[in-house]
Amino acid sequence: MRANLSRRSFAQLAFGAAATAALAGCSKADPTPDAGGKRSVSEIKVGYIADYNGAGLMAVADQEKLWEKNGLKPAYIPFTNGPLSIQALGTGNVDVAYIGSGALWLPASGKAEIWAVNSVSNADRVIAQSGFNSLQDLKGRKVGVPAGTSGDQLLGLALKKAGLSKSDFDIVSMDPSTVVSAFAAGQIDGAAIWYPLIDTLKQRKPDLKELVKNEDFIDEFTFPSTFVAQSGRAAKDADLAQSFLSVIKAANDYRHENQDKTITATAAFLKLKPENVKAQAGVAKLFTSAELEDLTKNGTVDKWFKALEEQFKTDGKIPEVKDPKSFYTADAYVAAPKG
Repeated sequence: MRANLSRRSFAQLAFGAAATAALAGCSKADPTPDAGGKRSVSEIKVGYIADYNGAGLMAVADQEKLWEKNGLKPAYIPFTNGPLSIQALGTGNVDVAYIGSGALWLPASGKAEIWAVNSVSNADRVIAQSGFNSLQDLKGRKVGVPAGTSGDQLLGLALKKAGLSKSDFDIVSMDPSTVVSAFAAGQIDGAAIWYPLIDTLKQRKPDLKELVKNEDFIDEFTFPSTFVAQSGRAAKDADLAQSFLSVIKAANDYRHENQDKTITATAAFLKLKPENVKAQAGVAKLFTSAELEDLTKNGTVDKWFKALEEQFKTDGKIPEVKDPKSFYTADAYVAAPKG
């Protein structure tokens, strides 16, 4: 039977203290009891994006009462993209937030720290109105891009591969909802956006063209979505970090084993139709928590982050490539028991 870790041992493992000898026989502590003998509950403000990738684990954690089991009470705050989530971390409006791969330049530049990998996405696309069949066809045309997002990231990769640059286009920075409305109204000719927003667009523009997708770069890049917190938060609040990661690991494994039930739970959480959420689930590659632990320990996750950093540096988003250990609390993830 797998031994659990005390919160103190978790903190020592997560942040470099020599705790090997202290681990034997330890068990995960319950939240501190209050004067009446009841478990105290810590509120945690969780940022999410309203799709399967961005909300699925929250829905599972609610359904399976994983928050309560780990002494947490969530307050959910929706965001439309990762940069806005990280801005909210900086102001203290959220404690932990989900982001897509396009916003990973912010943790890499010291604006946040990554606590856990969620999944690997194939949801991003560069799309165009009917009649445009390549990036070259879009030269000089208006292209809507939510800056600093995974759509922006995919566009950068696609332009480099095609020998083009953003200066070849009329790039218009827009938030995701504005991209959808502008494309649907024919006010822009192309966009760098993602599912499920593209599903919404296809209802208005069934003949839109998908010019580029994540899978076009699968041999070079992986596009992980993650959960992030304010830089240094895990070191300052190891109990909260352990409890959150325990919830995430348990919810992740439930999702991996029960995708249909997770789709139903996510649809209820987001007040969407299950068939719409099912389509979103098809663009996510999932891993068990044990697999993510192994990928973390063997350096694979670091390679994912470094490849993205190289691209962010090329795009001018970060000045240098750093060791992912400076912004990914890998030891914390590995050490956290599944709650």
